[in-house]
Amino acid sequence: MMQFLSNPKWLTTLASWAVLGMLYWVIFLVYDARRGPYQPSFLSSLKLFGHMIPTMLLFATVKVVEHHNDNILVWFIALVAFRYWRTVVNIWFWFQYQPALPNLDLKLSHADCTVILPTVGPEGNPAFAETVSAILFNRPSRLIFATNSEDAAKQVEAALPPILSALETGKSDYQREWRLKATEVSTDIAVTNAKVSNKRRQVVNAFDMVETAITIMVDDTAVWHPQFLEGTLPAFGSDKVGFVGTSKWVKRLPRVGDPNATWLRNLWKKYWSGFWNTMGALYLIRHNFEIRATNAADGGVFCVSGRTSLIRTCIVADYGFQYAFLNEFVLRLGERFRGFGPIVADDDNFLTRWIINHGWDVKIQCSKEATITTPLGKYPKFVQQCQRWSRTTFRQNPIALFADRTIWWKWPLTVWTTYFPWMYNAALFWDVLMVYALMHTNLYQNSEHRIALLYGFAGFIYSTKLVKTAPWFWQHPGDFFLYFFPIPAYPLFAYYHSLLKIWTALTFWDLSWSGRKL
Repeated sequence: MMQFLSNPKWLTTLASWAVLGMLYWVIFLVYDARRGPYQPSFLSSLKLFGHMIPTMLLFATVKVVEHHNDNILVWFIALVAFRYWRTVVNIWFWFQYQPALPNLDLKLSHADCTVILPTVGPEGNPAFAETVSAILFNRPSRLIFATNSEDAAKQVEAALPPILSALETGKSDYQREWRLKATEVSTDIAVTNAKVSNKRRQVVNAFDMVETAITIMVDDTAVWHPQFLEGTLPAFGSDKVGFVGTSKWVKRLPRVGDPNATWLRNLWKKYWSGFWNTMGALYLIRHNFEIRATNAADGGVFCVSGRTSLIRTCIVADYGFQYAFLNEFVLRLGERFRGFGPIVADDDNFLTRWIINHGWDVKIQCSKEATITTPLGKYPKFVQQCQRWSRTTFRQNPIALFADRTIWWKWPLTVWTTYFPWMYNAALFWDVLMVYALMHTNLYQNSEHRIALLYGFAGFIYSTKLVKTAPWFWQHPGDFFLYFFPIPAYPLFAYYHSLLKIWTALTFWDLSWSGRKL
């Protein structure tokens, strides 16, 4: 491999072809953008040539390699820059982010919101009562339970009276946790049955029952902040905003042991349950970092999470949208090959793509009030969820990049900081490759302090894994010592996830809703 990287002839040829290929692609994008229904301005079209920068940097790197006596050092520096440039960019824009503030001209309130809650029933869902309590405390106009079966509908109807009674007497767990007073429930409540275990069909079945300006789709494990609607609705301050996403937080679950086991085994079981809960928390917190940074950078987002999303009703009420939503296929090639589908999962990714492809903007509202909390991180369920989310990336990102193509001119920076990297960013591969490159540089080979150099660089890699995860460890410092340092549980999980990512890339056609018993 080092011999290949040292061969300027082959590298120059490959880099030249990369530059030429990207030039042709950008020219096509300019033409494609100008003929679409939502045309960018001429200046925005010309900005598409900025997408040439990555391949031009590759070509420049190759030319430097040709004239440098330690060419592996050049590749090492290029690898480090390639690995971490987007981290630096995202940190910058993370600090630039501003949530939408309350606007006196905003005519939306809780009375303009209808909540659709798709569910397979409250049985086996300890968060159900808290989820419903939080929604009703926020007083939307209507709450629609979109169930999958008659049994689930009956379960919901049976679960509602005690939830309503607890809210009106101030004795719900939700009110106790937040120290809230008793409240009179004013929200109209309806239950509908789609008669099929399919989240997309369940929510579409409820769309005709929405009469308000804003439709909110909520998972039956997402618990809202008491001022959630008040804190989130200002995101619709611009008429161009059609879709709003929020911040996510994971509930720290009790560390479950086994009192009948030996002391050591009981301790291990507590550590094991805490480990998966922490991995789930870090997974969502990393997403918070990404969506906040990219939305501040160019308005982009890889996906508005389906755990809770707010959308203008005029969008979902369109029958063209509903048909496309229920009939999404992957790798469909005309009528001769229908591809894989219809897809049941990926509903939030589809919504995000539909929104930007039809001229709307997306706003991420990151604030204390605009936050949902959810239980996450149980083994083996969480691993199954990671598989589903990873397969979604390999299904949806190529569609957004090469079939829709809107993101190239609408969210140009997000293309390179999120859409491409999420398909190739496997920490195990890149970290090993950087260390391997360092060990083959003349700088390392001729150094009298090889161990210090190696350990110093490894420490740098290790520390970068705190960039996106710091909020959780700041709030739960004990988890830092148990799962990050000195016990490297999270970095090891990140490397395991790299292998999982390779597997899901090879099995992207698996459309099952893994991680949820339907």
